[in-house]
Amino acid sequence: MSGIRLFLIILTSVLGVRAYAQDEPQSLSFAGHQWRIAARSAAIETHLGREALALSGGRLWLDDIDFTDGVIEFDVAYAEMTGFIGPMWRASDDDHFEDIYFRTHLNNKPDAVQYTPVENGNSAWQIFSDENAIAPVAQKFGAWNHVKLVVEDDKADFYFNTEAPALHVPDLKTSNTSGSIGLRTTGGSGIVAYFSNFTVRPLRDGEGVVGEAKQAPTLPDGLITRWTVSSVFPESVVDEALTLQKEATKDLDWTQLDVETNGIANISKIAEQLPENDSTVFIRANIDADKKIMKELYFGYSDRVRIYLNGKRVYAGNAGWTVRDYRFLGTVGFFDSVGLNLKKGDNELMIAVSETFGGWAWAGAIEDQTGIEIEN
Repeated sequence: MSGIRLFLIILTSVLGVRAYAQDEPQSLSFAGHQWRIAARSAAIETHLGREALALSGGRLWLDDIDFTDGVIEFDVAYAEMTGFIGPMWRASDDDHFEDIYFRTHLNNKPDAVQYTPVENGNSAWQIFSDENAIAPVAQKFGAWNHVKLVVEDDKADFYFNTEAPALHVPDLKTSNTSGSIGLRTTGGSGIVAYFSNFTVRPLRDGEGVVGEAKQAPTLPDGLITRWTVSSVFPESVVDEALTLQKEATKDLDWTQLDVETNGIANISKIAEQLPENDSTVFIRANIDADKKIMKELYFGYSDRVRIYLNGKRVYAGNAGWTVRDYRFLGTVGFFDSVGLNLKKGDNELMIAVSETFGGWAWAGAIEDQTGIEIEN
């Protein structure tokens, strides 16, 4: 499969969050509920001897349920081809919800299942990529798979043909505590998923989350836990800029953003992408140094970054999906560093972070903070 074709498949799967929201509203009745259709096709059919919901190219939403804690359970069958299938829950709207999906083309692989929050319509799978967000599962193709999601407080257990959780999510990332639920089938190859035996119910007495958190990656010393983030502007403003002009920042608004438990700031929490442009924000921090000194900044980002110190660009990089080779995922970690040649007194650190899809992210740490003070 070519890189371009695979890019379109993945991009379709992510942009499917919004892809059909502009269509005239439609609905269908399934499993005793009326579902709103935001998909290329959805119909009731007979499949493998059962009445089933055939869903392709998007999502179905169950708007009349306010789901807080409980169980979502169903059987699902599909062919072996590229696809992304799963439940969504606690949706405040079509752009803000919790999401778990399994990748039908990655059977038994470490990331066959993925948990991610969706904020402002942007999935964050590149940000949440440790064993508390991904897991392998054994899928059956052309047969029924049993899926069960148990949600309690800010935790969730995901079962897939298993008696024990295949994935335990110890910290659900959106701020939503309740909302509607949905089902998704996305993938540029035109995969169809057939759902049957769908149920949603409250937790029973003695029932709840039983999984345990996996060891999370160690965070670096000197982690900067809060950043100041600008409003959104087109990436073209900084495309070729080796020197940052004051005009680039003069009309921007600024908001503070705390990092997640993995040390990474999910920019989509406070920023919505522009409809027709790859979108960019500035991340700002002031560093006060008691003398001229060199400090090392360890950082991670997605998708593209340009780092400016006192108006001069000191680093530029691209860590977007598949840009380095066709298997490159672009997941975020503290994999890069740059030397900051600080002057005595106030130093302005400005980072332009640009996003296409998959996780709009920035993370930074200065391990040795002797002689400096970082102000956000």
